[in-house]
Formats: sequence, structure tokens, C-alpha cells
Amino acid sequence: MINRPETRDLLAEARQVLLDSLVPELGGERKYEALMIANAMGMAIREQEQQEAGEPESTDVMLSRFLAGHALPEESEQGEQTLARALRERVVDGSDRELRAVLRAMTETRLKVNNPGYLK
Repeated sequence: MINRPETRDLLAEARQVLLDSLVPELGGERKYEALMIANAMGMAIREQEQQEAGEPESTDVMLSRFLAGHALPEESEQGEQTLARALRERVVDGSDRELRAVLRAMTETRLKVNNPGYLK
């Protein structure tokens, strides 16, 4: 079998070259655009690492258990949409500890991808 680099490793290397070699040569709007691309690449790397660690699945399991425990069918909607509808319609109590744990887990999972420094 051929030794193939992992997608995460390729993204990380490309991001590093972008930041180290290209960004310093750019100015103004082009530099801003290159930094946005590097940021998006970093988010993709972190998201892939999360998926490999099974984090989104554990959050999805928490959400599914909450919905099932409160007799909220997922129907054709995704779990988050069902939860949002239940909150809008005040079907679930906002002070429910289990709900708060689910919302916190969902928020932390997203922050680990989008803005990991915020959690520190």
C-alpha cells in the first residue's frame, strides 16, 4: 500500500506555507483574504480532528436522548431543529438542567472548531 498523507496533514502543511511564505508578501485586502483562508483551513483541521475523536457524535447522542426523554420526535427534522422548535414553542423548560447540559455541549463542540481560544 502506498503511504498516503492524511487530509489533516495536507491542510496543516498548506496552511503553514500560506501563513509563513505568502501572507508576509501580501498587503491590504489580499492579506486579509489570505488570513481568512488560513482561518478556514484551521477550522477544517479542527473539525476533522473532532470527528476522529467522536466528539460531534457524543453531542448528537446527548441531544437525541434529551429529545427522546421529552417525547420530542425528530421526525424529518434534524435534532437541533426539533430542539429549536421546542424552545420557541416553550415545549421544554429553559431551566431544565439536562437541556442546559445539552446546549453547553453543543456550544463547546462548535467553539472548539470556530474559536478554540475562547474556551481557554
